[in-house]
Amino acid sequence: MICPHCQTSLLYRQRPKRICSSCGRPFALEPKESPFRLHDLRVHRLADKLSDGRGLLYTGPQLYFAAGRKTLPGTGRTYTLAAIGYTVLLVIIGTVLLASGVLPVGPGLAGVAAVIVAVNLLLLLIRPQLLRRSTIRMDRPYPDFGTQVLRPWQRLYGAPPPRLVRDNLPLPAVPRPRIALLCPDRSTLACLAANGAATTWGMALCERLELVPPNGPVLVLHDASVAGIGWARQVREALGPRATLLGLSPASVRTAPWAVRVKEHPLESAALPPAIGAEDRQWLLDGWWSPVAALPPARLLRLVQRGVDRAEEAADPDRRLAGQVGFLTWPAPA
Repeated sequence: MICPHCQTSLLYRQRPKRICSSCGRPFALEPKESPFRLHDLRVHRLADKLSDGRGLLYTGPQLYFAAGRKTLPGTGRTYTLAAIGYTVLLVIIGTVLLASGVLPVGPGLAGVAAVIVAVNLLLLLIRPQLLRRSTIRMDRPYPDFGTQVLRPWQRLYGAPPPRLVRDNLPLPAVPRPRIALLCPDRSTLACLAANGAATTWGMALCERLELVPPNGPVLVLHDASVAGIGWARQVREALGPRATLLGLSPASVRTAPWAVRVKEHPLESAALPPAIGAEDRQWLLDGWWSPVAALPPARLLRLVQRGVDRAEEAADPDRRLAGQVGFLTWPAPA
């Protein structure tokens, strides 16, 4: 790794007890000891990426998901492990039987090879079920990220990583909000609050339905998951036409390169809106979901801006008509 202080490239033996042997200064994170494979310079790079080159503030979950994206296992991991495991097991059994003389060498080798081929063909046939039953999770839960990454960083540097804000940052009070945003994820609301959403849009940021103002449009933001979609449906029924659903939707994240996708155990059935397409429905039933907390600040703010525009157009017939004919929708000059 590279020393975050003197930029010296260090072998593992050259950084005992998280101290650089070149400059003698300590660092917070040792990638060989961290399940998140992080070191100080990578945290700085992730912080810069989340800030989008314009000083945006971010939360712990946003940093957590950004750090874990590259280590999320692929969907074929269960199948690959099963194929390798059964092959190794059969090789070991065959070797033992051949060595003990139970099987003659020539026919025995042929028999073991035939069994290995047959087992792998069987695994290939049941591959779709194996993949459906597989799970894909982050290497460690978020609380571990706090104890193994954020706490050592705070202990050494006396402050959190650059531009990180608390997940439970107080939400600003807006006396006469023009619009409200309802999201059950507290850290997402903290990110919006830290980046001035309340002031920019005159927006009330609400974690629970009972906190939503009695009047005005409401943007609804949720996970792309069975639970998230079910919650959004209840909110829509409670608020009626006041509610504008921002997502996340399965269609927007199922194949998007920017989305964080994790997978739990598949469901046999779930109460999903009829409007969800067959592929998206199967994706959800297979156990896939995408957390809204993983959205980087820039993408989150763009999503909310589009929701604000939609709500304002819905409330202003003249603006809606202008948008339909393209008035005032040309790109601004650079």
